[in-house]
Amino acid sequence: MKTYKTFFNIIRLLSAMILSTISINALSVNALSDSGHHYYYPPTGKEIKITDPASVVVIVNRDSNDIAFMDIKTNKIIGSVFLGKNVNPHMAMMSPDGRWVVTGGTRANKAYIIDVATLTLVKEIPVGFAPEHLAMTPDGRYYYQGNPDGDSVSIIDMASMTEIKRIKGFAEPLNITFSNDGSKAYIANYGAHWVGVVDVTRHELLKKIHVGTVPAIASLDPERYLSDIKGISNVSISNDGRYLYAADGDLGIVSVIDSRDDKVVKQIRVGADPWRVYMSHDGRYGIAVNNGDETISIIDLQKNEVAATYASGPDMMGVNFAADKAFVISTSSGFLYVYDMKTLKPAGRIKIGTNLQIETATTDTAGEKIYLASSTNNSVYVIDGKTEAVTRVANVGLYPWGTHVLDSKDNYCH
Repeated sequence: MKTYKTFFNIIRLLSAMILSTISINALSVNALSDSGHHYYYPPTGKEIKITDPASVVVIVNRDSNDIAFMDIKTNKIIGSVFLGKNVNPHMAMMSPDGRWVVTGGTRANKAYIIDVATLTLVKEIPVGFAPEHLAMTPDGRYYYQGNPDGDSVSIIDMASMTEIKRIKGFAEPLNITFSNDGSKAYIANYGAHWVGVVDVTRHELLKKIHVGTVPAIASLDPERYLSDIKGISNVSISNDGRYLYAADGDLGIVSVIDSRDDKVVKQIRVGADPWRVYMSHDGRYGIAVNNGDETISIIDLQKNEVAATYASGPDMMGVNFAADKAFVISTSSGFLYVYDMKTLKPAGRIKIGTNLQIETATTDTAGEKIYLASSTNNSVYVIDGKTEAVTRVANVGLYPWGTHVLDSKDNYCH
């Protein structure tokens, strides 16, 4: 009888444990369903710190070698993940399902994968030399890590969490843009004047799209004129995926590429030394920031022509859109230059601080608030797009370099 009771108690205990586990998992899924992401906690047994990946701002702290996570509602730091000594992370991105954060360590020559729910570093992967910018395929299967100093792109399979291929033959590859269906990757080469087209199925460089011709004077004295090429930092894609926009610093143009045959169909003359084109959320306009003459060019994406050109600030490294305005980040001046996107007119500027180096920013999914990294005072500034009120969140980490929000339309890096 005693044995039977012991056996019965064990069965009852096991049943309770199973039901408890099912209930926890069910609650986890339901908690996340409001944000539209199907996310399941990993069976690690670790403490769950983030239940909804869409509820946090990811902060890249370059000098403290960590990735911090800030609660969007409270502006409080939930926790951070230390990557190791002398890593210097450059950019971070969440996987489309919100399960992982990936980042490249520029000084460590490694890629890092973080489990978001538990804030745990789960994998370090050797990649090419000085990894910086990165992107993930729309389905989250592959993580492309650019290695600009090594002129290569590392392909990481997120299922095995290993580098399955390293594509060479680029020229200082910076930002990576995937086609909407994920079949192609467009690689911006800052050390050249062409865009690389990669077949994502085979992970092979299929084509080089030359965006323009180098001035004839360069061929007469290449050591002088080609020693420090300012090519293409990013390829921006239209909302419908039809056209790609590649700004070339040396050539002072934005080349329009038709994604159907990957050919240049138009060249748009903008200001001097354009860094890249930033796309408005409604898909009507793109803004090219021209650091050579400190202007911006607002491009009408329906006509593929410049609609307006205005003076702006020095060292522009980002544009964020919120509340029908464009906020242009002038990194060395400490100002945001504001433009009304309804009237296409200047709308003033916002002083973030004095003697500050502000970096890049992300915008929340509602298009209301901007989260701006400020490296020299270890802060993130929250800007209300409508009221233009500024809130400082201090001590987020050392030298915050960038921010990221899941599903934001303004996720980018330098």
